[in-house]
Amino acid sequence: MAPPRNVVKIAVQMRDAIPQLIQLDQAKPLAAVLKEVCDAWSLLHSERYALQFADGHRRYITENNRMEIKNGSILCLSTAPDLEAERLLGGLQSESREGRREALRHLVLLAPDMTFAQEVISRDGLQRLGTIIEDGDDLGEVLALALRAFLELMEHGVVSWETLSIPFVRKVVCYVNMNLMDASVQPLALGLLESVTLSSPALGQLVKSEVPLDRLLVHLQVMNQQLQTKAMALLTALLQGASPAERKHMLDYLWQRNLRQFIYKNIIHSAAPLGDEMAHHLYILQALTLGLLEPRMRMPLDPYSQEQREQLQALCQAAFEPEGEPLGAGLSADRRRSLCAREFRKLGFSNSNPAQDLERVPPGLLALDNMLYFSRHAPSAYSRFVLENSSREDKHECPFARSSIQLTVLLCELLRVGEPCSETAQDFSPMFFSQDQSFHELFCVSIQLLNKTWKEMRATQEDFDKVMQVVREQLARTLALKPSSLELFRTKVNTLTYGEVLRLRQTERLHQEGTLAPPILELREKLKPELMGLIRQQRLLRLCEGTLFRKISSRRRQDKLWFCCLSPNHKVLQYGDVEEGSGPPVPESLPEQLPVADIRALLTGKDCPHVREKGSGKQNKDFCELAFSISYDHGEEEAYLNFIAPSKREMG
Repeated sequence: MAPPRNVVKIAVQMRDAIPQLIQLDQAKPLAAVLKEVCDAWSLLHSERYALQFADGHRRYITENNRMEIKNGSILCLSTAPDLEAERLLGGLQSESREGRREALRHLVLLAPDMTFAQEVISRDGLQRLGTIIEDGDDLGEVLALALRAFLELMEHGVVSWETLSIPFVRKVVCYVNMNLMDASVQPLALGLLESVTLSSPALGQLVKSEVPLDRLLVHLQVMNQQLQTKAMALLTALLQGASPAERKHMLDYLWQRNLRQFIYKNIIHSAAPLGDEMAHHLYILQALTLGLLEPRMRMPLDPYSQEQREQLQALCQAAFEPEGEPLGAGLSADRRRSLCAREFRKLGFSNSNPAQDLERVPPGLLALDNMLYFSRHAPSAYSRFVLENSSREDKHECPFARSSIQLTVLLCELLRVGEPCSETAQDFSPMFFSQDQSFHELFCVSIQLLNKTWKEMRATQEDFDKVMQVVREQLARTLALKPSSLELFRTKVNTLTYGEVLRLRQTERLHQEGTLAPPILELREKLKPELMGLIRQQRLLRLCEGTLFRKISSRRRQDKLWFCCLSPNHKVLQYGDVEEGSGPPVPESLPEQLPVADIRALLTGKDCPHVREKGSGKQNKDFCELAFSISYDHGEEEAYLNFIAPSKREMG
């Protein structure tokens, strides 16, 4: 006869004792279960003991998480969390250096457990760790362990980062700014300052004023991937917390100090693979730098601005005037204005007054910036574009100004200029770091592509929108390939001709429509059972292989990982935390289990509880598209296992 549903068969271990095999009644109070276990080993004062999961982070068993215990689980009997916290915090006061080190090692191991963390925090554990960090008597392993334990405790969100004292933050800043520091200390100090900067605007300003940008550049140039990643994390946190004017000043300075070149040569093209966290921070750096274009994108042309009138005049001069011959020299004012109006028409403005074309925002003045950049940095290509089209029949000319305005809008959309940074995205373009003025350089390539595509399509003015659709597709497809340089982008996008775009469209359409043709449908019905069996087998194999997932908190993106897979017998999901950089774990080593029979439903997108908890104000499209949850029976209640897929492909 099978045991009741709320009874699980488990093993309980204790050091220097024979393990107990017991049937745990989940309806029985945990204190009573502990009493029975202690009695079996003749241990008095069962309240001084607690049960922990034997694997993983050795989490304490509480009334809240006890339903996670499944058949076959292995638990161990250990000291109760309050007594263990008291013992380890006492060990921090030890006169023996080795005693302090040993207490810190155990603190680091147990700190990820919420139950233990609350006991430590309630006993002023953070203050005691803070004293070790502020005193800085040992700048080696003891300091590194104290910083790690402090970070782990703060990650639970029980205590706000805003409560940290200014002297404490300044001391951590000192560790970041010191030379010849222990390699294990500075990444932890940088990580702590990143959390402070992201969570407290006031303390973030302190960090910004006390950590020179040059110091972060030094850390980035050390060939230590962990140190580079944490330095980049603090750098992007400081940039995100800065005002638009401060951000522009900081980025201009970093670019002057050759940060872009260093990233391109020594991080993107490093022999070591680029980690997910570094990819995320490069995405943020790219997004913030492109964000500097937003004010120009949102600002319409001012018809009363002398500077902007001169810039428009410079476009005409670069296109139509022979060198040394000013436009309209010796003519009357009325005749000169009439001539200018005609030249603006030839440039491709829809109106004789360009201000009317450039009133549209976006792209506003950014379109004018692009046109000027093209005329100054590729003068022969610019004049050839304008003169070639102004000499064609009216209906076949490709209007330079109108095309530039629309193309600037298109590039802003494709590169998401001005959009908020995603909390999880890693979608940076290596090409962006390959040279200065990447946006304007990309425009120069794209406007010449547009002219080429216009001629391939033998387009007329009525075809303008169709041409722009093709150009959008050419640019989007090429950007998706993530070319490593602008020259490679130019080569790839120019091979994607109008004819090639048509061929790709036709292939994709046939692929979609062909599956709906009657003979195909008939054949599909015959093969469906076999195909479904193969698909089911393949998906089960993929689930058994398992996947690494990133942990995402409500406050910020985390650099911790966890792994989940289906057991070989397809009866339970096995999961647990893993260390950064380690390979997929052996399923048997994973501490947590969820029987497939307990699963209620699979939720995706906005239906997931961890998406709802983030709130609509903070929500972003990428996070929503990659989120899914498994709901399951947790005693009498419904519980959730929440995921953020590594990519859209994995999500599919």
